[in-house]
Formats: sequence, C-alpha cells, structure tokens
Amino acid sequence: MERLFFGYGAKPDDIRRTMSSLAARLGELNGVESSVSWEDLKVDGRLIVNEIESHVSKSSICVFDLTVPNLNVLFELGLAIGLKRRVVLLQSSAFQKASKRVDDEVPLLSTVGYTRYANEDELLNQMISVIGHEAPPLWNDVEMSISANLDDSCMLYVPSAQEDNASRRLSRTLERFEKLNSTTISFEDYGSMPLAWYVEQIYRCGVAVFHMTPSNDYLAALVNPRVALLAGIARGIGRNTLIVAPQVEETAVDYRDMSIRYSNPPQLERLVLNWLDSLPDASTSRHAKVRTELKTELSWLRFGNHVAESDRDGLEYYFVRTSDYQDVVTSAATIFTGKKGTGKTANMLTAADELRLDPRNLVCVIKPASYELDGLTEVLRRIDKKHLDNYLIEGLWKYLLYTEIAAKTVAEAESRPAGIATGSPEDRLRRCLEEKHEGVGSNFSDRLESLVDSLAGVVNSQLDSASIKEARSVIDRALHGTAIKDLRQLIGDALSGRQRVAILVDNLDKAWERGADLDLLAQLLLGLLGVVGRVVDEFRREKNRKSSVNVTLTVFLRSDIFAFIRDKAREPDKISVAEIEWRDPDLLIRVLEDRFKFNSNKDLDPRLLWDGFFAPAVRGLPSRDYLLSRVQARPRDLVFFANAAVNRASNAKHQKIEESDILEAEKSYSQFAYEALLVEGVAAGMDLEEILIEFAGENPILDFSRIEQILGPLEESHLGVPYIVESLRRLGFLGVETSDGSFDYGGTDGEMKRANVLARKLEKGLGRPARYEVHTAYRRFLEIDG
Repeated sequence: MERLFFGYGAKPDDIRRTMSSLAARLGELNGVESSVSWEDLKVDGRLIVNEIESHVSKSSICVFDLTVPNLNVLFELGLAIGLKRRVVLLQSSAFQKASKRVDDEVPLLSTVGYTRYANEDELLNQMISVIGHEAPPLWNDVEMSISANLDDSCMLYVPSAQEDNASRRLSRTLERFEKLNSTTISFEDYGSMPLAWYVEQIYRCGVAVFHMTPSNDYLAALVNPRVALLAGIARGIGRNTLIVAPQVEETAVDYRDMSIRYSNPPQLERLVLNWLDSLPDASTSRHAKVRTELKTELSWLRFGNHVAESDRDGLEYYFVRTSDYQDVVTSAATIFTGKKGTGKTANMLTAADELRLDPRNLVCVIKPASYELDGLTEVLRRIDKKHLDNYLIEGLWKYLLYTEIAAKTVAEAESRPAGIATGSPEDRLRRCLEEKHEGVGSNFSDRLESLVDSLAGVVNSQLDSASIKEARSVIDRALHGTAIKDLRQLIGDALSGRQRVAILVDNLDKAWERGADLDLLAQLLLGLLGVVGRVVDEFRREKNRKSSVNVTLTVFLRSDIFAFIRDKAREPDKISVAEIEWRDPDLLIRVLEDRFKFNSNKDLDPRLLWDGFFAPAVRGLPSRDYLLSRVQARPRDLVFFANAAVNRASNAKHQKIEESDILEAEKSYSQFAYEALLVEGVAAGMDLEEILIEFAGENPILDFSRIEQILGPLEESHLGVPYIVESLRRLGFLGVETSDGSFDYGGTDGEMKRANVLARKLEKGLGRPARYEVHTAYRRFLEIDG
C-alpha cells in the first residue's frame, strides 16, 4: 500500500486546485493507503511545520509540482531526497515560461525526469501508472557518487551571493569557529555542479549552514532555490542544518523553525555562535562510507575539482606545467593575469609548493578574504581625499608585507627541531612581533583587522582638521612607521644567507563585485602594485647594517580587473605583466589526460581515455575535439564539462560516456560558463545579465547592425554599443571575423588591435560589414543553434 504526499505552491491557483483535487482522487484508489497534501495539514488555517516533515518521512512516494519555483516545495523535495523517498516531479505544460524558470534557477534538477501534464485527468492517469510501477528513490542515483566519509567536525557553509556586511561577518565568524572546520561552497565557483556532487559535499559534513541571498540582489532568484533544495537534503540525511536570512525577508514556512533571522551583522554573529555552541561536540571518529564503489566501469573515472583551492591534493600529481608556470616560479613578471578559470590560483599554489622544496627559500602566500578588503576600503572611504594618497595606501601595504615576511620567518624557524635559540636574530624578530605587531600567533587576517581598527580610530579622531603634513605623521603612527624600520633590519638579519623570499598574493578579485567602490578598490590595488618595486629594492639594498635579502613579489589578478586598474594608473606601461593563456589545444587537453593517468593508478596511454571511456564521436567530431570546441580555453571549464559528462553517464548507468551524456553535460557546462561570465561584467561597469540574455535565440553569427538592434533598446545602451561590443570581446563572449569564416576571440590589448586591423581589411575586401560570433560555450544556455 502506497502512502502519498503532495507538495506544491499556493499559486498559481489553477495548479493548486489541480493538485489538491488530484491528491483526493488518488486517495480513493485501491493500493493507496493515504494521500495527503500540504493543505490537509493546516490546523485552524495555520500550517504545522513538523507535520509536513513527519508526513514526508512516513510517505512512500512524494509528489512535487515544480511548474513555478517555490522555496517551500524545493525544501520539501530536498527533504524527501535526503530521507530516501521516491519522488515524482510534475510540470504543467500550460506554464511553459515558468517551467523554463525551473530549469534556469534549479539546474541541479536538470537530469531528473519530469512528468508533464496538460490537465488533471491526464495527470491522474499518469500518476496511476507511476504508482503501479516500482522505481528506486532518487537517492540511489546520487549516493553512487559518494566516496567521502562523514566527518562530524566538518561544517559546510554556503554563503550569500551578496557580499554585504552581514555576509562578511558570517564568513569570518564561521572561519574562526575553532570547534569545526569550515568548508565554503560558493555558487560563484560551484553554482552549476550536478546534484550528486552537492550531495557528497553535504554528506561528508556533520553541520551545514546556508545563508539566503537578499531578494533585492540580482542573483537571488538563481541562488535561493538551490539553497532551499540543498538545505532540505541536509535536513533529510540528518545533518545539523541552519538557514540564515535577513529579518526583512519572508522566510519559507517549512524551514522557519531551523532558521535564524537577523536585523544587523552583530546580532547575526551572536545568534549563529549561540546555535553553534548548542551543538553536541563533534566526534573525531570517521564514519563508514555510504558506498565504496560504483557498479559501472566509470567508478574510478574522475577529473578532480575544477576549483584549484579544492583540489590541492591532486594538483601535486597532475598539474600541467606550462611556460607561464615557469615564469611564475622564476618571477619573470610582477603581475600574472588571466580570465576566470585559466589557472591563476593553481599556478600560485603549485609554484609555492615547488619553491618550498628548496630550504633556502622562504615562501609567503597572502590571500586576503573579501570581507577584509571590504573592511579596509570602508575605512579608506571615510578619509578625506586630500589625505588619501599613495603615502597612506603604499604605507599600508608595506606594513602588511613586512609583518607577513617576519611572521613566516619566525614560524618556519620555530618548526625546526632545534627551534629558536635565545638571542638569535630569529629570537629578536619574534620579540619584536610579540611587542609591537600582534604577536607570532596572529595571521595576516588578524594583522589586517587590527590595522583597519587602528586606521578607523585615526579617521574618527585626528584627521579631519589636520594638514597634509600632520596627517602623514598621524598615519605613520597608525601604520607603525618607526617600528617598520626596526622590523626591516631584524628581517634582514634573520634571513641573511637565504636564496629567496617569494611573496605570492592571490584572491584580490573576491571583493570585486557589483555595488563595490571600484575606483577605491583600484586605488588600493594600484598601491600594492606600486609598492612592489620599492619593497623589493629596499630589501636588496645593504645599508646601515641592514642585510640584503632577495625578495620577489608576484600578484595574481583577473584580466578584467587588471584592465580596469591599468586605466587608472599614471604610467601603465611600467607595470610588468604576463597573461596566463591556453592557446595550444594539445596542452589544454592534457589537463584531462594527466588526471586520467593519475586516477587510474597506472601509466596508461591517454588515448585509452578517448577510446575506452568516451563515445567515438559527438555530432560528427571525435569526443576529444568536441569537448575542446565547446569550452572556453581554460582548465576550469574543461574539467567541469568532463566531470559533468561522467556524472551524467554514471547516473544513467551507462558503461561508457555516450554522445547523449556529453550533450546533456554541455547544457550544465553552458550555464556554468554563463554564470561565471556575469561576475566579470562588474569591472566593465555594466549589467551583463541584461545584455547577454538579449542574445538568446539569435543566430551565432551577427553583423554590427543586428547587434545594435539587439542592444539599442536596453538601459545599458547609454554606454554605447561599440563599447559594449568591445567589452564582450574582451570577456570572450564575442569573437570578430578576421578571415572568411574564422573568428578571433583574443582579449588582450595587442590581440584585439591585431584583430581589428584584420577585420577592417576583411570588411573592405569582401565588401560586407564586420561580423561577430557568439562563443560556443554560451550557446546551449542561450538556445543558440550551432
């Protein structure tokens, strides 16, 4: 006997009436013990939340109408999946636009089959058929990918897509909570990962914290439905689950009892800490795996994580060393730029590990969190512009760099078996840190936060009426100016004889988002670039008993951000910069092939990957070539696409990755690429989402007049269509035709200038206007043929 539960939204009213009537009619059938809708659980017009969870738990089949995205319904669906109940997803064909919204906003469900219906009678017959045929729960499919053990001391954290003060406060609070190890999964990096991947991340953590994005944020409609679904799964599999939302937001009824609503950041921190402290102490034991292997030949085929920070263990074995990487190791340039996903962080992490192999080197990796940079810009914003000059910003960076070198020097010396001898240069340096610079135990974040507080005090009390000379003296004291000179000498003594001190700075793009003060951020980053040469020169000079130290400083920055700050620089030509690119497809495909060889535990021929695991061809192209032809030329994109194809094939229980698996995976990848691109529109000063969506359904090749017709009516057109087209080319969304039928997607200044000349000559030679092409990576999402 089946027990049915029905979840659906209160609106549209037509669907609500259909589902309520359907639940009642199915309850009259033989073989159905009970058929309950959420509306049946109301008492005096009020919904009893615990009753919903109880009925989902007791049901054998849970039916959810997802025609219109609804946070309550998605949470209930996640709950049912986590409780290992059989689920049936419905969509009304009368609301096609709404159904498309579900696919866009909840891509996690794109591989799950829907039952589509035109009217109640048709749906009744379909449900009778569903009830009459046994089927496994959806959990059986997603659990096959779980290879991690449950760790009660692990806390999964899904942050808000809006980096406001509350989000920064929560991120910092969870990061510093010592009883749990926080793992952050942001939708910016992982938004289009398949459902099975998310389930594995949730499964391995004993605690899960989800921060809902405020509804006024442009990403809220994309992010919050996924959060509701994942929070339901976490609850269903028994994890300690917390959902955090602003007080002004209407919290979904189903998870109101497991949520915290806050009105300000300090209150949020206090409430979250109270909740965390109320949890039972995490067990250090490791639980058994859900399943140790898949039942198919694809069981071990994985290509690692597409985000370098989450793939540290694997990078050691299958990182592809390019000429760009060698330039990083040798510090051939000061700044390394690259588009999102080209491998900047992977290059930084691997270079740091390689440099550490030589004991004569000291390696300092600096990765400020976005909330730290935001806190710094907030203080700088309150300083009168007459005081906000290079002296202040460069002094700030110099203090942070000097203290980081000092702290790393002492930490490394303390880790040696002999430790630090009393009276030695390292001991004097340690005492200096303890007395004047937050101590050895403090990290970069602690020192930056202390510096922000010090500057804030100066701003509030001493700078308003000060002259420029007086202000510099005040700022110098806030930045420990005198102590810095002493610190420089002590560092030189402690590092005397070292071959190299390598400082690698990454993560500077995290604060670069819509709503941020981009001009102030640019000034802050320009200050870092300006101080690089001075710090290097100061350490290399021997003067007044100060020992010479070979310091190299390398900054990794996203291309679009560098282009923005370069335009603000007084002498941009003097900035030493190198672009990380993947022009050679044979080198790019090695990103997959080397991971295949490593995960096979054998030195297999890479051709076996394509001959043995992938379909021979996709749309007439060899699978290898098809993947390369559909992605942006960067490792993150290729790894994401390949992993998505493996997951599709595994879920379908295929023995190898078939053409249909690759085509379905391309949909997920295309959305991933599209959403990643939206982030890069901030530096261009435009709402990319408004612009890009207008290309939906267009031909892949467009002339300039057609682009003008597309973009002309938009609010963003005030920027000028030529500027928008140039920005889209720089971001790799559009390519320009440089020879008949051939399009160039180069985004650097030199590449674009060359392409412009070729395009102009082609236009004149063929007697037709310039043509542009939408990159293949975005076509499936925008439903562009070709």
